[in-house]
Amino acid sequence: MRCRSRRAHRADHVLSDLVGDAHLVLIGEASHGTSEFYAARAHMTRRLIEERGFCAVAAEADWPDAYQVNRHVRGDSTDATAEEALRGFERFPTWMWRNTDVLDFVIWQREHNDRLGGGRQSKTGLYGLDLYSL
Repeated sequence: MRCRSRRAHRADHVLSDLVGDAHLVLIGEASHGTSEFYAARAHMTRRLIEERGFCAVAAEADWPDAYQVNRHVRGDSTDATAEEALRGFERFPTWMWRNTDVLDFVIWQREHNDRLGGGRQSKTGLYGLDLYSL
């Protein structure tokens, strides 16, 4: 257990060193990976938002479906839960977006934005880059 803790600590420093003063960080596409990959990517993204001030997540996701999630995480939707916000992901493989790792991240992002308070400008967003349905 102690070795794992040291390894995680080193990985956190490596992430910080790699990011430097970058304005964009590319982590990898959603269609490749295991639950462990999804969880690691969510962990890195949370750290970038909390510690480095990143304000947007741009994902390989259908734009309208991701925008529904974006509205939820920013508190601008009628979707009461993250599950409701993710329900739009039906066209592209549902396993890619409607899984527990993505669900946990969406819940975290909404809670993070709620803790920020303030205006719309201070909240983080989630945006899709693909236009499959348009």
